[in-house]
Amino acid sequence: MKKAKFNVGLFGIGAIGSVIGSVLSQNKLISMAYFNRSKKESLKVKYGESKNNIPIKLESTLNLSKELDWLIIAIKEYDYVNARKTLKELIKPKTNIAIIRNGLNLYESLHGLANRSNVLECLIDCPTQKNDEDYYNQITKGKIVVQNNALSNSFAKLFGENEQLVIEQTVDFKTASWEKLIESSSLGAILALSGETCWIFEDQELINLYKKIVIESLQVGIKDGAKIDSNYKDQLILKLKKYPSTKGSSMLTDRLNNRRIELMAKNGIISELGKKYKLETPLNDLIYNLLKYTNIKKNVY
Repeated sequence: MKKAKFNVGLFGIGAIGSVIGSVLSQNKLISMAYFNRSKKESLKVKYGESKNNIPIKLESTLNLSKELDWLIIAIKEYDYVNARKTLKELIKPKTNIAIIRNGLNLYESLHGLANRSNVLECLIDCPTQKNDEDYYNQITKGKIVVQNNALSNSFAKLFGENEQLVIEQTVDFKTASWEKLIESSSLGAILALSGETCWIFEDQELINLYKKIVIESLQVGIKDGAKIDSNYKDQLILKLKKYPSTKGSSMLTDRLNNRRIELMAKNGIISELGKKYKLETPLNDLIYNLLKYTNIKKNVY
């Protein structure tokens, strides 16, 4: 049996964390340590016809015997405040960190806890939702987008060749981040406010609203330095029209399940940067102001 080469910690075992953990657990050169706020005894992931139920044992910073070579953080933007104490204990000078969450400028979540050179910002596209059997159902092959550099080369080696998840390197992570943000926040906001899935885009008025939110967000992204093609808006509209009627979004899922919406990582950051660049963002402002009261009502804002 080969001896483990990498000590890898996974912090946050929700939908995305479960998928990542199920992939990394297949690599016999990795010794995994799992960290989660709530009790977790297994990773239950369904992908295609395959159902994996992988037993795990949660660790604590008190009994962790080895320093981590990699710490992969898969928690929501708003969870970092409460997680800082534990993260500080886990992050050592030689620990590389992969941040997987929505939003922009992901390193800021770890400001003061880690050197910038050790932090890899990650975008993930991996539609996953719980099914009736309490499995996380991974609907399509996942993709993690990272900046093309030495750190991302090292990160990609952890995953190797697998069927569930691919690592895609880009020379322009800022543009990739903005493209994902614009699409997910425009779609997610409409679905979260309506409480419905993509069937509502049978209504042309809602397609027009989606288009207006995209255009408004695009101007902020371009001002922030994103190099987005002029036909990107049209590409999103075509993509929208091809979505299955049952497609939802993370914002919709959080609202329907009475969970806090990751608002500052979506429309909130667009609204905030609009003010910084003196650009008007009335639609994103309205979305933020409406949905923030959903969070306040839950006493979680």
